[in-house]
Amino acid sequence: MACAALTGVQVGAAMVASGAAVQDTGAGWLGFLRYGVALLILVPLALARRGPGIALGDLPGLVLLGIGQFGVPIALLNLAVILTDPARVALVFATLPIVTLVVGRLLGRPPLGRAAVAGMALTLAGVAVLVGLDGLTGHLAPDDAWGLAAASSATLSIALCSQLYGRYLRRYGVVRVSALAMGSALLPLGLLAAVEGARVPVAGWPLDTWGLIGFIGLSSGIAYLGWLYALDRLEPARVTGYLALGPVTAAALTVVLLGTSPTLSLVLAVGFVAAGLVVLSHPAAGGRGKPAIGQPQPDAAAQNAP
Repeated sequence: MACAALTGVQVGAAMVASGAAVQDTGAGWLGFLRYGVALLILVPLALARRGPGIALGDLPGLVLLGIGQFGVPIALLNLAVILTDPARVALVFATLPIVTLVVGRLLGRPPLGRAAVAGMALTLAGVAVLVGLDGLTGHLAPDDAWGLAAASSATLSIALCSQLYGRYLRRYGVVRVSALAMGSALLPLGLLAAVEGARVPVAGWPLDTWGLIGFIGLSSGIAYLGWLYALDRLEPARVTGYLALGPVTAAALTVVLLGTSPTLSLVLAVGFVAAGLVVLSHPAAGGRGKPAIGQPQPDAAAQNAP
């Protein structure tokens, strides 16, 4: 639960940093550099990790999951924050727990308890209050609609991949799955960067932009280790519930960095999200639950693998 919560905070901080950096880099370059930097953390850990090698039959699935989890969504989210307000993007992304729950039920996963659903509903209500009062009072321009569509597609892609990681995590552990999946995302992001090009020539990027790229990349490497660690131990829909911390973190950082006064909507949102996370953290919200039909039971060694 701590790893899932820290990932939610990192998503909010990275969203704010991405909104600033993407104006110079463009969506493709920012995504490519983000995971290139993150791999500086993951690759040495993966090489030092002992255990059975990744079977050739599992490579295609892991590569596709990496592209679906890291490559496509990040490119779409970076594009979304160019086209529309980051707060609107955050609201769409905050529906991830509900989307993950629906995808899980379609895949035959066991249902979550009422407490977990109530916790997700509270966190989603907090984000809706935050963005609904502050960001959705105006009219949507065509670019806004395209931005929201990109954010929705990214959310669906992450929800599907989150439900499909389980057997790979149990076989190979969090570190190697993270490194391989994230490395797989570099190809489509590199192609996007080549086609799109940088919004400002690379030589013209200020030091602030490079600093933001470094922060986004390093924090992403650490956060995705925590994300997959949490997915290996809790129900995916429950883990994604903690991502509601992202929009609240983004709003709070905006207040701190820009020196603005906290709004009523931010105060209410923090209350809703805090209440939802308390419910999600309670034992009544449930843990992993029983695997779906055909899903192998995790053994003790896999459960204890970092």
